[in-house]
Amino acid sequence: MFLMMRLSRLQPDPGTMVGVLPACTVLSDIHHGTYIHGQVIKYGHGSDRHVANALIDFYSKCGELPSSEFLFNNSSFHKDEISWNTMITGYVQNECAKEAISTFSDMMRLSPFQPNSVTIATILPAVSSLTLLKEGMGIHTYIIKKGFLSNTLVINSMIDMYGKCGRLDMSDLLFHEMKNRDTVSWNVMLAACSVNGSAELALSVFSRMEEENEIHIDSLSFISILSACRHAGMVEEGRNMFWNVMQKKYQLSPCVQHYACMVDLLGRAGLFDETMDLINNEMPMEPDGAVWGALLGASRMHFNVELAELALKNLTNREAGNPAHYVELSNIYSQSGRWDDAGKARGRMHFTGLKKSPGCSWVEEGIMSCL
Repeated sequence: MFLMMRLSRLQPDPGTMVGVLPACTVLSDIHHGTYIHGQVIKYGHGSDRHVANALIDFYSKCGELPSSEFLFNNSSFHKDEISWNTMITGYVQNECAKEAISTFSDMMRLSPFQPNSVTIATILPAVSSLTLLKEGMGIHTYIIKKGFLSNTLVINSMIDMYGKCGRLDMSDLLFHEMKNRDTVSWNVMLAACSVNGSAELALSVFSRMEEENEIHIDSLSFISILSACRHAGMVEEGRNMFWNVMQKKYQLSPCVQHYACMVDLLGRAGLFDETMDLINNEMPMEPDGAVWGALLGASRMHFNVELAELALKNLTNREAGNPAHYVELSNIYSQSGRWDDAGKARGRMHFTGLKKSPGCSWVEEGIMSCL
């Protein structure tokens, strides 16, 4: 329609640009999106903040984050809270947590707009990914001050943040104090239990979840509960959840993530015959890197070199550029006293030009000075 309009020599106004850009965003149509950007410049609509916001959103969702950054930092439009939220969201969606938090800090320090509930729900996953507990607690204080405790989306994000930062007690407290829980609330609480290895609490939460008639138990619910069981080594409970509760009671077909959890659970318990039967005979799909990675980790625990070699063979076919797999196999050989093979595994890693990345840490201080 937009192209027909241009063929008719009708001049597009800002409303037209704002209307058509989301279509390019949904389709990830970078070609037509950049064409529209050119029309924006041609007709002098670049200073319209609604157009600028739509362009920032378009570029970030199409993976062209540098273009979003350029527009946000260099355009002449007057930013509003949507501008800030869109840029922060773009960073989070593109897994640029540090940049998201830096922009959040700038919003609080430099802009006349204060973060709203959307901003908070957006920035918390970035805080979670970097396990910045101190900063997360500062945001919690801000939430209380601004009266966002009744916002389900915000509290869901807080439960997730505390869980990933190792404060399951705070996740549990927030969850119990919630007045309006949705399916996401229950799932993030289950995930918090899983991350912190609290299988008993996860099973208790799941049992209560089943009693809630308006709550829909879904595939994500079982990923969390199975993950909690594998961390705690609760084999029978995991088996029951996988075979009886998920598949028979709720008629849910397992996805590859469920199978990866079960491979890890059974493998950690040393039940390799059952593990391989699951991979070879029960899985209706091709095992992915998570499945073979779980088998590799379990093989190391039990010094099972044969299965470790099988897992590594499949992993290198899928993730040839990951040096961690060779390091893992080398460690398994070393633990089994096969020093020559351990050296060869390390040698293959160096021969292919792979190098294990050193650990690093980063602390964002700016956010705390603003809260």
